[in-house]
Amino acid sequence: MSACSAWAAAGTAVLGARRACRWQVLLCLRCLGWLFLGAHAGWSCAAAAATHDAKTNAPAIVKVSGLGILGNREMGRLLRSFQPAQERTLVNRTFVEDSALVLLSRMSQEGYLSGRVQARFVMADGTRQTFLWTNAPEVELPRDFAAREARFRLQRGPRSYYKSLKFEGSTTIPPKAAARYFVGGDTLFDLRANRIYTQGRLASSLRALHEALRRKGYADATVTAQDLEVNRVTGAARVKIKVVEGIRSMVREVAVEITGPTNTVEHKLFHPGEPYSTLWQQEFGQRLREEQNIRGYPDTTVDINIVRRETNSAMLNLDLLARVNIGTLVPLGHVSFRGHEHTRTSVLERLVHLKEGAPLNLIEAEQARQRLARVGVFDWVTLRYDHTNEPPRDVIYDVSEGKPVSLSILGGYGSYELLRGGFEVEHRNVLGLAHDARLRALQSFKASSGDLLYTVPEFLFEHVNLFGHASGLRREEVSFTRLEYGAAVGLQKRLTSIQTDMSVRYDYEFLNALNLGATDTNQVGVTEARAAAIVIDLTRDRLDNPLTPHQGLKLFANTELASSSLGGNVNYQRVVLSASYHQDLGGGRLAHLGLTHGLTFTAGGTDEELPFNKRFFPGGENSVRGYQQGEASPLDARGHQLGAETFTQANVELEQLLTQFWSVVGFFDAVGFAQSRSDYPWDEGLYSAGGGIRWRTIIGPARLEYGHNLNRRRHDPAGTLHVSIGFPF
Repeated sequence: MSACSAWAAAGTAVLGARRACRWQVLLCLRCLGWLFLGAHAGWSCAAAAATHDAKTNAPAIVKVSGLGILGNREMGRLLRSFQPAQERTLVNRTFVEDSALVLLSRMSQEGYLSGRVQARFVMADGTRQTFLWTNAPEVELPRDFAAREARFRLQRGPRSYYKSLKFEGSTTIPPKAAARYFVGGDTLFDLRANRIYTQGRLASSLRALHEALRRKGYADATVTAQDLEVNRVTGAARVKIKVVEGIRSMVREVAVEITGPTNTVEHKLFHPGEPYSTLWQQEFGQRLREEQNIRGYPDTTVDINIVRRETNSAMLNLDLLARVNIGTLVPLGHVSFRGHEHTRTSVLERLVHLKEGAPLNLIEAEQARQRLARVGVFDWVTLRYDHTNEPPRDVIYDVSEGKPVSLSILGGYGSYELLRGGFEVEHRNVLGLAHDARLRALQSFKASSGDLLYTVPEFLFEHVNLFGHASGLRREEVSFTRLEYGAAVGLQKRLTSIQTDMSVRYDYEFLNALNLGATDTNQVGVTEARAAAIVIDLTRDRLDNPLTPHQGLKLFANTELASSSLGGNVNYQRVVLSASYHQDLGGGRLAHLGLTHGLTFTAGGTDEELPFNKRFFPGGENSVRGYQQGEASPLDARGHQLGAETFTQANVELEQLLTQFWSVVGFFDAVGFAQSRSDYPWDEGLYSAGGGIRWRTIIGPARLEYGHNLNRRRHDPAGTLHVSIGFPF
C-alpha cells in the first residue's frame, strides 16, 4: 500500500471514529436528559407528596378574635392546649364544644352581657360550616364532626359595670378604701374597665372585705350586698354594701403550757395586745411549733382555746390557753435527692447543710429547700419526709430541672442611642455544677457593648455568690468616643438582717477617651488609663414594684477605690450616692423624688490622674431631661464636654394615672456641678421642667417626655424630646 493510500485509510478511520464518538456523545446527552427529566419528575412528585403529607399532618388551625391582640394570643394558646398531641391534625366535636364553653365563660367573667361566639370551620373534606353560640349547650354538633380550621370570633354585648357603689356602716375601713376591694385603683378617668361587675366578682369582693375586717379583730363582722339592680341593656349596676362590724376582739393574754417527752410541763405567759382573728391564732400556733421544730421535735402539736372573755363598751378582751405537746425527739436519717439528671449530686449535698444523726430540724430542712430553689437550676423543688424508718426520719428533695440554655432577643429605643438590639444567651447549669454563665451583646446607632458574667451561687456561705465579669463598651458621646473594656471578680451577699445587697469586687479596666477633637485636654485629665480598683456596692430596695413603683424607698451607694498598687497606673477614689422615694397621694396621684450625688478624689495621686471617663456627665432621659445624654455637664468655650468632678442631681415628678395603663407626668430636674472638686459641691446649676405621657408595659413604662431648659447656656438646646422605656430613677 502506498503512503497516500495509508493516509487515506487512516483519515477515513479517524472520521468514522469521530462520527461514532459524536453519535455516542449525543446519545449519552439524550440519555442524561431523559434521566434528568425523570429525576425532576420524580422529585416533583416526591415534593408534592411531601407537601401533601405535610399539609395532611399539619396541626389544625385554631384562631380567636375579639379579645384584643394579647387576649387573642393568650386564648388561642389555651384552646390549643385542650388538644391531645396525637389528635392535633383535626379538631373534633368535644374540642369545639369545650372551646365555646370557655369563651362564653371568659366573656361572662369580663362582665359582658349577652355575649355570643361565632365559629367558622373548614371541614376535613374542604367544606365550610358556621355555628353561633349564645349558650354553650344550645348547639349540638354532629358526632363525626372533624375540621382542620377553627376560627372563633367573640361578639361582645354591653359590659356590666358598677354605676353606683354605696357603703353603709363601714367605719374601720373607710368607704373609699373599702371600694378598692370592688373596683380598680384610683385613676383620673373612671373607666368602665376598672369597675366591672359580675356576680362572681361581687361575691369575691364581699369575701375579701369581710376577711379584712376579721383580721382587724372584728370576728363577728358581716358584709352583705343589698338593693342590687342591673340594667341588662346598658350594663349599669347599682348596689349598696352593708357592713355590720360588731365589737372588736383583742388578745389580752395567752398562757402557754408545753408538755415534754417525760410529761414535764413548762409554763409561759404572753401579753400580745393584738387584734384577734383566726389568722392571728394560726400564726401564733405556727410560731410555737417552730420553736420546737428547731430543737428536733417535728411532730409538735398546738391546741389553742379561748378561756375567758371580758367585754367593755369599746372591745372584747380575750384570754387564751395554748397547749403544746412536743412529742418525741426525732433524729435525721438519710438525705436523698430525686429527679436530677444533669446536676451533680455533690452540688446538691453542698447546698443542703443537714447532718445525719443530728436532731431533725424542720426549719433548717426548709431553708435548704429554699437554697436549692435559689440557684436557678430547677423549675421547682419540694421537700418530703419518709416516716417508714422510725425513729430516724429520711429527708427527700424532689427537683425538676429547668431548661439549661435559653436565648433571648433584646430590643429597645432611646432618644440618644435610637434603636437598640441584641441577644442574651444564658446557661444556668454549666457542667452540672449549678453555675450560671450569661453572654449579652447589644448594638445601637451610638454604642456597641458586650459582657460575660459567670456566677457560682452559694459560694462557701449562705447568700454569698462568687462572680466573674468581663465587658467591653464603645459609645459615641456628644463630644468624644468612650472606649472601655476590662474584667472583674468579686463576691455578692444578701444582708438579710438589714435587707440590703452588697457586692465587693476587684475591677481592672482600660479606659480610653477618643476623638476629643478641639477639647482642651489640659482640663480633662487622663484620656488613656489602666484602672485597678476595689469597688463596693450597697443596694437597699424597699419599693413596692421595681418597674412601676407607687410606694417605697430605694438607696444605693457605690465606692470605687483605684490605686497603682493594685496593678493600674492611676490613683483615684469615686463615690456615688443615690436615693429615690415614691408616695401614693391618693386619687391616682403619685409623687416621685430622686436625689443623686457624686464626688471624685485623687488621694495618693495628682489632680491630673483622674481618668476622663470617670468624670460625671449628667443629662439624658434618666437624668436632666432638657438635655441629651451627657450634655448637662461643664463645657469649654467651644461647647465641648469637660465632665464634672462633683455633681448633685435632684428629680421631682408628679404623676397622674389616667387609666390602669396610661398616665401623664410633670417633672422638674436640677443639677449642680463643678468642673473641679475644689468648688465643691457646685459652682454652676442647670434646670429643666417638662412633662410627658407614659404607657405601662410588662417591661416598664414606655415614656414620651419633653424637657425644657430654664437657664440654658450658649451651646445648650432649648429642650429635648425623649422616647424611652423604663422608670427614670
